[in-house]
Amino acid sequence: MLTGLSLPRPVLVTSEAELVRCHEACLQVPRIAFDTEFIRTDTFYPRIGLVQISDGATVWLVDPLAIDDLSPLVALIRNPEVVKVFHSCSEDLEVLASAFASLPSPLFDTQVAAAFAGYGFSRGYAGLVEEVLGVG
Repeated sequence: MLTGLSLPRPVLVTSEAELVRCHEACLQVPRIAFDTEFIRTDTFYPRIGLVQISDGATVWLVDPLAIDDLSPLVALIRNPEVVKVFHSCSEDLEVLASAFASLPSPLFDTQVAAAFAGYGFSRGYAGLVEEVLGVG
């Protein structure tokens, strides 16, 4: 079990200026962790409610409902210089395609990588982290 871990500080992004700051920070690293939260109840397409991004130093909690101009987020999703790391990304891809008519590129799916590495298919993120890193 790993000890002494500290989590990156979260920043709630509710303005275009904060989104630009998030975008600029994410351009400074080769990869970012990426996750979405959405509502699918009573809708044909999922409705995006939150985008979570980590550049390793900060967790950016982007509220897409509070920001009119999301073009910096779309630019980040499309940026070929920054790898977007997801876990089990099929639903994330569906919501990003629906919300922004964009798919992240390049992307890395930790669930698929875990299957190739022999940890089994369809492993949940928490179980995978606990098995690989001993953090639970």
